Amino acid sequence: MKKKYTIPFMLVLAISFLLNTSCSKDEKGDDQIEITEDKPGEIPGLGEVEGELTGQKYKLPEGIEQVGEIIGYEGDINTTAKQKSRELRASGKNNAKKAESPAEVSTDFSRGSGYYVRLRINLKNTTSSNRKVELPAGLVIKSRSGTYQNGVLLKKTSIDIPANKTILLDLHMYCGNAAKSSSSPSEKYDLAVISNSSSLHDLINRLKNKKINIEQYFKETDGMDKYEDIVAFLQNILWNVTDSESGLLDDDIEYINSIPND
Repeated sequence: MKKKYTIPFMLVLAISFLLNTSCSKDEKGDDQIEITEDKPGEIPGLGEVEGELTGQKYKLPEGIEQVGEIIGYEGDINTTAKQKSRELRASGKNNAKKAESPAEVSTDFSRGSGYYVRLRINLKNTTSSNRKVELPAGLVIKSRSGTYQNGVLLKKTSIDIPANKTILLDLHMYCGNAAKSSSSPSEKYDLAVISNSSSLHDLINRLKNKKINIEQYFKETDGMDKYEDIVAFLQNILWNVTDSESGLLDDDIEYINSIPND
């Protein structure tokens, strides 16, 4: 009798192990990437290091499409107040004419953090439901010609896109290549990867709960002044990671710790 129950019991253990393994994998999610150990100043595609950017290829979520090319942007920054006014016009009030093509759509959302790389991205929600699009920390958007700086997102940001609508995203990012030119309307860019650089993610993890995104400062009277001060410091700190072998300095870490939390 003892032998009779031994095999089923082992099968139960095996099945339980497989199920637990499967659940763990699902819970981890597709956005979890495997970090690769590297050194500051030696990250492929960033700083002055040659080679292709490394990491997980970034894809827009299902139901969201990029319309047209991503180019450098120099338009106005859109605050929450401006967005509310725009939503009223889009709903048909004030008899305002709606834009009929992505080229005619004025800035709907200013998001992200950074100064030297500002990108114009038209995103279309092809579904009949409102969708939230999250751009992850570590996202790198690549200059197509290689003459201009690649953009680096140091903290995740999100955009709510109404059903069946095309919006213009004014995405603010940091420069990942100090020696190259800042973003330009004459340059085209491509969504590239979520970086797997350990040096970069060390910085990202320190900023995870810090108030550094432009959208977090819209409601403050002197919010833009505070934001610009933070961006200036963080850009130099990022260059210590991408363009220098020094990496994060003690002063850098002290400054990061001083930034207000979310």
